[in-house]
Parts: sequence; structure tokens; C-alpha cells
Amino acid sequence: MEDTAVGLTYLFDLDKAFEDHEIADFSIDAKTHGNISHFFNHSCDPNMEIRPVYIEHRDPRLHRLAFFATRDIAVDEELTFDYNPAASTDSVKFACHCGSKCCRKFIFS
Repeated sequence: MEDTAVGLTYLFDLDKAFEDHEIADFSIDAKTHGNISHFFNHSCDPNMEIRPVYIEHRDPRLHRLAFFATRDIAVDEELTFDYNPAASTDSVKFACHCGSKCCRKFIFS
């Protein structure tokens, strides 16, 4: 059976506690499982940020992810976060079409 989700999955590295250029021990792969965050889009000027939350232990590799508003969000306003808040010039570039005044023009740039 052909994998129809190639290139359409959401991978989220749990690397909050890691230094630059280290590989995360764990990633969330939402190819077959996920939650409402599938509907949160990217913006270079987001209205939410992601924070690690520790529940039942303090292992920095095994935190949960929580979304917090960075400002008041209007009714019917799109919920957004920055897919790559620590943008570098070393990775693959994907065009950004977020339309914000401070758009970097690339996601994962």
C-alpha cells in the first residue's frame, strides 16, 4: 500500500533542553495521531507560543507541549505559532505566505 502522507506529516522535535545542532531523542509524529493543533498554522508574527510542561516527572526530554496566547486573540482570528522560532540559514527553505508585516519569506529558513 502506498504511503499517501509522504511530505504531509507534522513532526515536532521535543528538543527544548538541547543545544544547537543536537538531535532530539524524541519527536511527535502526527502522521496517524494528533490533536486540534493540526489546525494551528504558521505565522512569522504568531499569536501563540509553545512551552514545555512537566507533569509527573522532570525529565527535560519528556515534556508535554502547551500553547499559550502571546496577546489577546480576537474572535474568529486564526490561531498561529511560529513553526521555526529559532530560524537559521542552514536548513531547507519553504516559502512562507503568512502575510505578516515581519514575514521572513521562508518557513524553516
